[in-house]
Amino acid sequence: MQRSSLLSVAAVTAAFAVGSGLFAQDSVYRRDGKVWIRNDGADAYYVHPDVVTVRSNADRDVQSLLDAAPTAMAGAKVLRSNRLGFHDVVIPPGMDVLDYVGELRASGLFASVEENTIGRYVGTPNDPSFSSLWHLENTGQTGGTSGADVSALAAWDIEDGDPSIVVAVLDSGTEWTHPDLSAGIWSNPGETLNGADSDGNGFVDDVRGWNFSSNSNDPSGSFTHGTWVAGVINATGQNGIGIVGLAGGGNDGTGVTVMPCNVGDFSPDGSILDDAILYAADNGAHIITLSLSIGTSAAVDAAVDDAVNNQGVFIDCASGNNGSSVSYPAVLIDIMAVASTNDDDDVSFFSNPGPEVEVAAPGEDILMTQSGATYGLASGTSFAAPHVAALASLLLSRDPSLTNAQLRNIIRVTADDIDAPGVDNDSGSGRINAEAALASLSVTGSVTPYGVGTAGVAGIPTIGASAVAVVGGNLDLTTSSAAPNAGALLGIGFSALNFPFFGGTLNIHPKNSLRFAVVLDGGGAGLQPLSIPADGSLAGAELFGQWFVFDAAAPANFAMSQGLELVIGS
Repeated sequence: MQRSSLLSVAAVTAAFAVGSGLFAQDSVYRRDGKVWIRNDGADAYYVHPDVVTVRSNADRDVQSLLDAAPTAMAGAKVLRSNRLGFHDVVIPPGMDVLDYVGELRASGLFASVEENTIGRYVGTPNDPSFSSLWHLENTGQTGGTSGADVSALAAWDIEDGDPSIVVAVLDSGTEWTHPDLSAGIWSNPGETLNGADSDGNGFVDDVRGWNFSSNSNDPSGSFTHGTWVAGVINATGQNGIGIVGLAGGGNDGTGVTVMPCNVGDFSPDGSILDDAILYAADNGAHIITLSLSIGTSAAVDAAVDDAVNNQGVFIDCASGNNGSSVSYPAVLIDIMAVASTNDDDDVSFFSNPGPEVEVAAPGEDILMTQSGATYGLASGTSFAAPHVAALASLLLSRDPSLTNAQLRNIIRVTADDIDAPGVDNDSGSGRINAEAALASLSVTGSVTPYGVGTAGVAGIPTIGASAVAVVGGNLDLTTSSAAPNAGALLGIGFSALNFPFFGGTLNIHPKNSLRFAVVLDGGGAGLQPLSIPADGSLAGAELFGQWFVFDAAAPANFAMSQGLELVIGS
């Protein structure tokens, strides 16, 4: 998707202020590819790319006015008119709609000129138990806190799931005939049910996954756990029955696809888990979700490494339920460990904490599909993990080019911080927010170092960033290689300037910059987090940053880092 841009950078520049109120909402329009988005307060709407509405200054023939307009405005046609004097006009081919609106307004020929927006119907899925799904829309219906949810309804206005995205559920088996799951079960495109291995993948008649426990092509099982997990992901929306999963097509009834794999009927079997991971990766799964723990295993380590680093599969896993430390395999660096929250946005008492926890998701009293074509409530990090898998699948539905690193980063930086400020061992970066995560894909943010720095006694201070700059996240700007306990300033501005510096080196330094005073610690490293608001007001803005470290041995008594260009993703 193309980089978004602001209609008026000047307006955003004026909103820049020093201190805790760093940004103000001042942007009205931003781009999503070739289409404009208009922010009306907290709401955002696509601008109709072809039709504007006008009203003439007098009772005049609008088509004649358009025909007589200057060349830049010529070619528009009246589409329809109403009795109050408003006329819908199809703009000339190839014209940008907001440019054309500006031209018509500047002409003075019309009493009013306005662009039109594409709105949305206000409502919820017709699945009868939707009102019980507090984790998708929390109105306090279970006695919890309104808004303590993953913002599913708003997320679905952006993306509600694409069946081309496959999530492998490696669990106790999935009741693939369940009426709320059957429409979203994976179908092996190369396999025919004929008693032979049609696609040559080593599995006979694996038309809908595989049962590694019984070595059969029926991936269901005796224990309902895997059916619960699958329902969190893609229980079918808008089908008039039961519930809806986060990626189950909440708006149009067509969600992502689940590949069921049984890795042990009543307990996960470590001897077959590695084979199931490789099967899922080899047969087209984009995501693997694990709601289990086993003892450490070199075979599983190798399978995870192959799936993630060789085949680009995203894997997440429940952190565990005994309130102790994060369980294996969630502790693996290539797996996203997920904690559980309740309907008050508190971390669940049973949820295992640890530095490996990256995010949290709802996991208490979740209404889900269960065996016997029924529904039931259950709790555990087991049901938090598939929320993250579902969110990753929505992100890939929106942009299939996203890498594992990008998925993990987006999910983290757009999460709602619900516990101790910043990253913590209980909830990681916070409880996932599907709306914010999907909104961040309107444009990919970027962080690009450029230019050269000026050395001091400790050399040129390096500059780095821990995350891509995106709406609703923090960008941690760090510097190192400075003398211990040195004073430092961080400059941030909207434009870059060639700046001749002592020593004959050409440096680039922010113009009209803001400076945040920090004192580097004893190790000579400093960090300054830059909060980017979630309201979209800086979507697409380009900022420039640079560190200045006071150093008596440097030219002019301070060293400078190289420049850093930040493009804020919406």
